[in-house]
Amino acid sequence: MKIDAPLTFPQQVGTQRVGTTGSSPSQNEGGKVDLSPDQAQFSVDGEKVQQLKADLAGVPDMRQDRIAELQQAIGSGSYNVSGQQISEAMSSDLQSEK
Repeated sequence: MKIDAPLTFPQQVGTQRVGTTGSSPSQNEGGKVDLSPDQAQFSVDGEKVQQLKADLAGVPDMRQDRIAELQQAIGSGSYNVSGQQISEAMSSDLQSEK
């Protein structure tokens, strides 16, 4: 198998326009071409997206009440986590990343 084989190109390379306005029937043998502009529609309402964004903006990134509870428990020394709980949480995190 030869990897660096020379490529051969045709001597004359011409361009051909398909579906241009003003083309004669001999140039456009395939019949009429629909030249209407492309359209795209989204299935999600823009208003709904804006409402969801507004709802999400009202949700805090962190649950401050839970953080305060944990800080207090850690500070008082009453926060105890078993090795089993830690390993289950780590395993759960790893499985959710897949």
